[in-house]
Amino acid sequence: MGWWSGVWEGIKRFGGAVARVARKAWEVASGPSAKNAYDDLGEILDKYDNLRGRISTQDETPDFFGGLSVGQVGKKLDDYERKLVIQQGELTHARKYMAVQTEFSRLRGSAELIDRSMANIKIHASSLSTHYQNMRNINGLTNDVNALRGGLKQLMKTFNHNMNVLGAQSEESKLKKIEGVDIDLKDGAVSLVSAFDAFDRTRQLLSEEIIELSKLAKSHSADLDNLKINAGTLDGEVGAQVIRFIDSKIKPIIARAEQSSYLLQDEMKSLPSAARDENGKLVFEDGKLKVDNEPIEQQSDQAN
Repeated sequence: MGWWSGVWEGIKRFGGAVARVARKAWEVASGPSAKNAYDDLGEILDKYDNLRGRISTQDETPDFFGGLSVGQVGKKLDDYERKLVIQQGELTHARKYMAVQTEFSRLRGSAELIDRSMANIKIHASSLSTHYQNMRNINGLTNDVNALRGGLKQLMKTFNHNMNVLGAQSEESKLKKIEGVDIDLKDGAVSLVSAFDAFDRTRQLLSEEIIELSKLAKSHSADLDNLKINAGTLDGEVGAQVIRFIDSKIKPIIARAEQSSYLLQDEMKSLPSAARDENGKLVFEDGKLKVDNEPIEQQSDQAN
């Protein structure tokens, strides 16, 4: 059963790296929620919109045929023009606010994706640790079973020898030897290769999720500048308030997610990455399970 120790000896050196990746992933995924930060920003925008009011409508049109004097007509026109100016200002505000609200809604959706990606990273990192522990348990269990098998074989051999000796001394005795007992470990009954296969696929899922997080955070960080530009066009203090909130509350969360994703990508490079064929099956070379870091000894006929 040397192939068992060959597999485990090849992967146990990565235990420290697995622990570091899992610990770092939990730190990243346990940070502040980007979506919650946007919910707080939404309250600021809603409050401002409610205070600003809605677009007013003209409820009357000047009557130029009602027997008005020239002075009365002029006064009506002046009043109507004043209302048009007010309405135009409200329309301008509505367009500015709509631009901010549209960008805000889009980024809030992006923030949900970032939070979801962080949660997935935590899940995959936990699974990675579980699969690694399973490989440790399988290796330890197999070593114990092999030790017991060795002892049982020796015991059966000694017992049957004694039965042969006693049987030769007495022709009438019907001593029963131990026969038909199969204590050999069946191929595939416990597979460290299968456990490593699950570990490697989880590693791949985690790596892909980390890369996706870095892309989301990088794109989100750039889009925040557009939101700040649009917020700066709003009337009064609200534009500056929104910009301050973005800089102090939202940008740090996004920057942390992006920087942490890069650190995790570096950590992931220290994990074993299995070589696979075009069908996704593990690759064996010269009786060894091939990985990108360093070959793991394994008999190819045990792959199944």
